[in-house]
Amino acid sequence: MVSSLTQAEVLIALVVAAHAGVLAVRLAASLYRA
Repeated sequence: MVSSLTQAEVLIALVVAAHAGVLAVRLAASLYRA
């Protein structure tokens, strides 16, 4: 089974997902506190 994603692409995807998750949590927290 050959993966179409390279290790670099997987790493970038994880970083982007983590960054988006952090921003979503911060936004939700700021809205909840407001």
